[in-house]
This record gives sequence, C-alpha cells and structure tokens, in this order.
Amino acid sequence: MTSIDEHSPPQVLDPEFTAVVQGFPPLQFSDPAAQRAAFAAARATMDAPARSQDISLVLADDVVSADGHRVPLRIHLSDNRRHDAPTLIWMHGGGYVVGSADEDDALCAHLAARLGIGVVSVDYRLAPEHAFPRGFEDCHSVALSVVGNRPPGLRALGNGPVIIGGASAGAGLAAAVALRFRDEGTPGLNGQILLYPFIDSTTSSQSMRDLADSPIFNARDAGHCWDHYLGERRHNPPDYGSPSAAQDLTDLPAALVVAAGLDCLHDEAVDYALRLRRAGVPTELHSFAGVPHGFTGVAPWTRSSRRAVGGVLDAIRRFTDTTDSVD
Repeated sequence: MTSIDEHSPPQVLDPEFTAVVQGFPPLQFSDPAAQRAAFAAARATMDAPARSQDISLVLADDVVSADGHRVPLRIHLSDNRRHDAPTLIWMHGGGYVVGSADEDDALCAHLAARLGIGVVSVDYRLAPEHAFPRGFEDCHSVALSVVGNRPPGLRALGNGPVIIGGASAGAGLAAAVALRFRDEGTPGLNGQILLYPFIDSTTSSQSMRDLADSPIFNARDAGHCWDHYLGERRHNPPDYGSPSAAQDLTDLPAALVVAAGLDCLHDEAVDYALRLRRAGVPTELHSFAGVPHGFTGVAPWTRSSRRAVGGVLDAIRRFTDTTDSVD
C-alpha cells in the first residue's frame, strides 16, 4: 500500500506479479461471448477451491428484478454466525460483460468464515445481451430484498448491518446501488467496498492515457466494455450507469476504495474516493503500487492481495461495529 496523489505515478510491476502477467492471455472484450467461452474452458481444467468446513453454500433465485427476472444468488453462510450477524452483498467483476458469481466463491467464503457473517453473491445479467439497466436492476433488487422484506432464500441471513461491495464492474454496480438508495431515501446500507472500481464511462482520466496498455485490462478493453453496457449513452451516461458522473456524493455510506497502481482505472478510483471525502463521506483509500487490475483475483497469494483483503476485513468490521472475527 502506498500514499497517492491525484494521478497515477510512474511504477514498475511488482515482481510477485511478473509470471502472472506474462502468462495471462489477451482478453476478448470485443466479443464477450467468446471470452466467456474461453474463461469456461480454462476453469474446466482447474480444481475447485477448497471450502471451509464452517461455511454453508445456499443457492437461491427468489429475488425478482424490476422486469420479472429471477436473480440467481450464491449465499455463503458462516455456521458460526449470530442472529445479529452482518451481511455483505457482493458483485463480481468482468467489465459488465463477463464473469459469474461462482468465480468469487473462495473470496466470499473467506470473508464469511473470518467475520462470522453471510455473503450474498449476485449473478447479475451481463451486457451486451442485457445492457444497462438490467444488471444494475438485478443488484438493486437484491439489495432491496436484503435490507427489506426478505424472501425465503434470504431468511437465514443475520439481521445485523448490511454492506455492499464488489470488484471492478462489481464495484461500479455497488456504487450505483448506493447512489440510488441515497436518492430514493432507502435506509439500510452501512458501508461500501469498492475494489479497483470501473465507474467512469467517459474513459477520460489521466491514467487511461498514461496506462493505456496496462496489463490484464487496458484502455481498449474498457472502451469495448462501456460500448456493450451503455452503447451510445456512454459519453452522456444515464443515472446509475456510470457512478463517476454523479454530481452529488453527499450522504452516501462510508467507503473503502482500493486502487491498483498499474491499472488504467487507477485515477477514476482515486478521484471517486477523494470526491467522497470532500462530500463528507468517511472514506479510506488504499492504492497498491506496481499491481495490475484485478490483482486480488488473479494472484490472491501475493503480499499485496493479502493486505488488500485484510483491509476489506477491517473495513467490514469498522462499518458494522464488529470487533470479533471467526478464525
């Protein structure tokens, strides 16, 4: 973790990530269907991650989105949770066009086990087949159900504070849901966890130029993803389509924002965190030098990733006034 200024400083790749970056295949965000197939083929060759014996996985689909779609959920429940345990609503990354909730099973189970909480991982719909606002509405509907009148699939969750979060596009969706909750006067969100958020559809930040060819995910990839998600609206985005476009950030939940130093998205994460602070929102900003976009997912064993996840654990404890953890 490093101190930051408002723009991305020159950096070199952290040596722990050298082999990961060198072996990472080019992504095909111009053709999301092909990229999904490539991810599926790669995952078919991998062993499933080991699960904690103290975590139960519940599958549910009884949250109904705005257009009647039933949203698939993967709910990770600590067997040690109390009746007043907090809940984290989590959205996976993938540029709004690829990815699935099960890809974050290891992270969600780890957070649930360490904190004794429930984690609701949302399998929201993807663009371009389901462009904005479909995926956003899926996430908003889930959040409303968690903080409000819970359907049967969510009733095993504790009745403690609720946090929302995600990585990359998932962080963008989390930020957008927090904005809509604020705008509509909906109570119930105690904090937001935004890991390397993908939130500026104009792709106009300094780091988009300075780090246009950043490893793992680059400026060209970002442009393809926004085209799929917002289409012609990306340069004048609709409400909640691009959280960076929100003019008013007051009265939002406290935030943890994590930025990656070698990420073309670095400056939009930093800018959003600084704007939250200026708006009076308690905000903690962590910027990790020399790491690529998605670093906690592509290399969770590295020192930077372990520190970042440790920061997430600390933030959830802080946002929920929880001091004890389950080891």
